[in-house]
Amino acid sequence: MNHIKKCVYTLIVFLVFVNYSNAEQVKLVSGINLTPDGGRVVFSWRGDVWSGPTSGGRITRLTAHAATEGYPCVSSDGKAIAFTSNRTGSEQTYRMPIDGGQPTQLTFHSEGTRPIGFTGDNQTLFVTGRRDHWFRWDTRYFTISATTAQSGENLLFDAYGAMAALSPDGKSVLFTREGMTWSRKGYTGSKASQIWLKHIGSPGYERLVGDDLDDCRYPVWAPDGESFYYASEADGTRNIWTYRLKSQKRKQLTNFEDDGVVAPALSADGRTMVFRRLFELYRFDPTKNKSPKIVELEYEGDLYLQDKIERNLTKATQIAYSSSGKVMAFIAGGDIWVMDTLLKEPVQITNTPAWETDLVFTKDGKSLYYIGQIDGQVDVLRAQRGDAKQPWWRNDTFEINKVTDDDMVEESLSISPQGTYLTYSRSRDGLWILALKQEDAKPKKIVSTWSGVSYDWAPDDHWLVYSAADDNFNYDVFVLNVDEPENVTNISRHPDNEMSPVWSKDGKTIAFIGRRIDDEVDIYYVPLVDSLHEQTKRDVTLQRALKSNAESVDDEKKDDTTADEKSPDSKKPDDPKAVKPKVLSLDLMNIQRRLRRVSIPNVSESGLIWSPDSKTLMFSAKIDGKEGIFSISPYNSITPKLVLPVKATIVDWRLSGNRLYWLKSGVPGWGGASGSGGESYVFRARQTYLASEYKRQVFLEGWRAMRDNYYDENFNNRNWDEIRRKYEDTASASKSNANFARVMSLMLGELNGSHLGFQGKSDATPSLSIDDVTAHLGVLYDTSHKGPGWKVREVIKNSPGARAKSQLLVGDVILTIDGIEVDPDIDESRVMNGKLSEDIVLSVKRADETVSVSIRATTYAAIRSLLYERWLDQNRARVAELSDEKLAYLHIRAMNMSSFHRFERELFEVAAGKDGIVIDVRENGGGFTTDHLLTILNQPRHAVTKPRGGGEGYPQDRMVYASWNKPIIVLCNQNSHSNAEIFSHAIKGLGRGKVVGVPTSGSVISTGSKSIMDAGSIRIPFRGWYVLETGEDMELNGARPHVIIWPRPGEMPAGVDKQLDKAVELLIEDVTVYQAKPKATLIKAAERKR
Repeated sequence: MNHIKKCVYTLIVFLVFVNYSNAEQVKLVSGINLTPDGGRVVFSWRGDVWSGPTSGGRITRLTAHAATEGYPCVSSDGKAIAFTSNRTGSEQTYRMPIDGGQPTQLTFHSEGTRPIGFTGDNQTLFVTGRRDHWFRWDTRYFTISATTAQSGENLLFDAYGAMAALSPDGKSVLFTREGMTWSRKGYTGSKASQIWLKHIGSPGYERLVGDDLDDCRYPVWAPDGESFYYASEADGTRNIWTYRLKSQKRKQLTNFEDDGVVAPALSADGRTMVFRRLFELYRFDPTKNKSPKIVELEYEGDLYLQDKIERNLTKATQIAYSSSGKVMAFIAGGDIWVMDTLLKEPVQITNTPAWETDLVFTKDGKSLYYIGQIDGQVDVLRAQRGDAKQPWWRNDTFEINKVTDDDMVEESLSISPQGTYLTYSRSRDGLWILALKQEDAKPKKIVSTWSGVSYDWAPDDHWLVYSAADDNFNYDVFVLNVDEPENVTNISRHPDNEMSPVWSKDGKTIAFIGRRIDDEVDIYYVPLVDSLHEQTKRDVTLQRALKSNAESVDDEKKDDTTADEKSPDSKKPDDPKAVKPKVLSLDLMNIQRRLRRVSIPNVSESGLIWSPDSKTLMFSAKIDGKEGIFSISPYNSITPKLVLPVKATIVDWRLSGNRLYWLKSGVPGWGGASGSGGESYVFRARQTYLASEYKRQVFLEGWRAMRDNYYDENFNNRNWDEIRRKYEDTASASKSNANFARVMSLMLGELNGSHLGFQGKSDATPSLSIDDVTAHLGVLYDTSHKGPGWKVREVIKNSPGARAKSQLLVGDVILTIDGIEVDPDIDESRVMNGKLSEDIVLSVKRADETVSVSIRATTYAAIRSLLYERWLDQNRARVAELSDEKLAYLHIRAMNMSSFHRFERELFEVAAGKDGIVIDVRENGGGFTTDHLLTILNQPRHAVTKPRGGGEGYPQDRMVYASWNKPIIVLCNQNSHSNAEIFSHAIKGLGRGKVVGVPTSGSVISTGSKSIMDAGSIRIPFRGWYVLETGEDMELNGARPHVIIWPRPGEMPAGVDKQLDKAVELLIEDVTVYQAKPKATLIKAAERKR
């Protein structure tokens, strides 16, 4: 019996061990909260709400829905949780028993509501949501019923905030303002997070901690209500600190280095705190001097256990055709496949996590070159058939060999027309060439440039044309002989951009795309020999007429090419035995003067490709509303002709069959260059891969993109290789898109830089039904009104409530909406959801009568736009009041052309006749128009004009833009970013005027983006900006105003703007000085003293 018991015990232990060995470690949880006793932690993970013991162990799933659930908070009695879910298409608050069960939806306002915590009696929820309190930063804090759905929202105070905590007695709120993204490390500047205190119902706000050098966030009240905990970067790493309200003393409790604390939560007794650090949960007792310990949580179940993924591929991203056109290689799902044009059964050549690119067949069809990876290193690779006697598509094994072997990233692969050379660019390292027919040949750099390179070969394999940028980011087109690469000729020589050059098949013409006049993109071409340069249109017509007359009708019908395409030099160009073209002799003297422009107004041409006989140039465009492939004949007719009404990437134009080979909507095929005929090669390829290896590769591609392109090669003094090792495995193990995005955010946060971000695939999100959209009447309500009804405090200009036929007035009390009584105890969503597309009938108490108003509502987004205009009107009125109508106010909403054009228009509409302008770039997210604005504000004054009977001035048609040379002052703040900061720096550096407000955020880097496989894109800050006078990087170095004034919470929404008031005061002083300067008296020639 004892033996049996022992065996059973051993079996149980074994099964438990197996069970736990298969368990998954829970990482990167969010939305952390604790039960009152601190025994369990509640959190969001993989889109649902879970709980687990704070001592470690198995987790329990509380919600199970395809939507994303998060931000759970536990009731004071530990019996219920509130959480958010987007299951209706917007973020709403739900309540459910803490042990699971059917959730009850409490909020329905389509602008969203997120719970922060329960009050002590569990009858009320402290929540946050976006509403209509300002045009930006419209998040506010409310209380709602924790038991009744769609209860009225009680606004606690009118000031924006981010993270918040309600005091144990429910009378005070700790909240944060400003703050960069949670994953960014070490930020210092005006956007550093601050913690404020508001006593509900009492005037004023108190800033407790946080300044430019100390980012403070995540406030958590201690149970006594006399102190709180928070995370601070005072020592360089985000650690837990405590702050005593009465003594204002603070104390550091944790001493982490490098990776800091995220989202701390505290139990009701104050003895258990849980937070996340990097990937792990930690637990510690903040009342004792002990180090935090990792909480090891595990999950075991069938959720996302499948690592092997199978999918059917029907779309290609790149393609290459063999010389015959009967075999094609293409990239689908990041792998290389090959198939013929009849059987169309793809055969897989590569099966790697990496994303192969740049396919090119050799002319003899024996090799396929491409860019791929072996052991994580990007190189040029060559694929060859395992059985060379069989066609590519009849092989099942392929030999893969490295052509290059270095740690650089190769791009833009090509083989010269005669197969002599392989060319490719290297990231930030120019254009390289490799002789294919020489044994032991080594790659050689032929073009030195930091920029990307677009290029094309001449038909003789000796000459090459390329486009590259100089240090001013001006792209020009150059020609070089690969035997003498040091002798380069710039054939475009223009201060605007020219790129994407293509060389004609006869070697006599180069065409490219250029942007030379405003934003107009045009085709340019240049003859390389005198005979073409001197040729007239009549000469071309005469040649065609003589040729046509000499050829018989029977000869014309020998194939389906046109007569123009039958020249001895172009016969059978796909034949490997064809005679090689002679080495070109080019006339490059003053070649830029021979450029010819093909002007097609308001059209952006792309994808240039020459016909085999070099007489026709095709391109992709949208002309007169028709999108497709168009053609011109550069030396005959430059009127564009629609050849094929398709949107496709043309890969090659073959004389045989006169076919355009393309990739159209991911499907290979061809179309007749004459406009008729064609075929699509529809395919289906089955691909198998491991999700973990796929995500590892996506991470590595993102990491490598930053390694090779980030503007600071020292990565803000971070060891970028160490960063890769730190995050790679966790990225690979991420089972949800949200967790993977979190890892990418952490990696990028190590750079402590702006303009960073990874935009990846999102987890499934339900769409918002129009029936669930909360409509807006265009009025703001008096929150002090106790009922009945909703009292109108303000009618927003140009809103539905301001229209003559649906006019509402200040003081009106809306009693019913479509017959339903309303009062402050019910939420707007109860009567305003689903009302966008219908007339709404209001019963309104107006003075001593009740009137009926029929109105059609609008969206909250539309109202925010109107609130922006309202803010402008308020500011203009204030400036006019303070300056006795002598100053103008202009706000620049963004540094884009629409805002610039509005600014230029308002120079006349608003500022004409004024003595000075207050220029406001607060709340401006940036763009690119600083130099346009400076042209307006700094246009040189060199003369004055005066017509007979008129006054002094200057002809507007001689100006680049309308100009302003009178005094200005500029307003900026912590929400002035990027190009708005460059503008603020420039105004100071040029001495054009004073700057008032708050230092800008220090977020100045030019950024682009790069696609990462098929997983998304990553922003790449590639160009730094430096203050001319000091040489200092503008990144983490915001423009510092002459006068710094921080607004208090609630002031701006209430119309109190001390920054604006100060700006007017200083500008009046500047105007006085300006007007006191002596002015020259105009003297006519006849009045001049001799």
